[in-house]
Amino acid sequence: MDRKVSWRILLGLAAQRVICDTCQAELVPITGELCLTCGRPLSKLKPEYIYDHDCSDCMKWRTSEFGDVLKFNRSFYEYNDFMKDILALYKFRGDVEAGRVFSAIFQDEIKKSYAYVDYVIPIPSSLERLYERGFNQCEVWIEGTEFHEKPILCRVNHEEKQSKKSRAKRMNRKEDMFQLLPNVTMTGKACLLIDDLYTTGTTLHYAAKTLKHAGASHVCSLTLCRG
Repeated sequence: MDRKVSWRILLGLAAQRVICDTCQAELVPITGELCLTCGRPLSKLKPEYIYDHDCSDCMKWRTSEFGDVLKFNRSFYEYNDFMKDILALYKFRGDVEAGRVFSAIFQDEIKKSYAYVDYVIPIPSSLERLYERGFNQCEVWIEGTEFHEKPILCRVNHEEKQSKKSRAKRMNRKEDMFQLLPNVTMTGKACLLIDDLYTTGTTLHYAAKTLKHAGASHVCSLTLCRG
């Protein structure tokens, strides 16, 4: 594939929020039998890492202090090299239009499968990342819609990027990552978290834990891709 041509096509169509056929062919939708909790394709795992339709990572979360704070996650695409390029352009080079082409699939899926939730909550960026990038990459996908509520969560403090940490360090961090903003009532509310990438699930589990401790009745998540 001619990468320059495909990026020109992708960005040229971004204003209409359409993905061209060339780029669409590079995106790999997640299909087949999935881990019932995190949405990971079980075909990618060896049998010894599968426990009755759940993966080993989810079993670790369930038997930890987190329990089942995050009911389930579902993702649209596999985190392949092409998706890595898109997210690099979107998140780290600040090209908002490269990510906005995915707004329609998020909004359509929320309307179709998550009409029951009370809050759709984009995972918040740190103040440093927000300043560098100029936007929250998750909030872009629901901006201008009825799902776009007032902010509910914020980052507790500056932290090293999750992508810089080892798998073990991600899953075994001790400090809280998020806090509820003032004057937010969460008791009995069903919440949908949205994020760009699910790898170990650390970010989403910490966000779900904060919401559950504030009284949320149900927390699930929807992510662009699954690593």
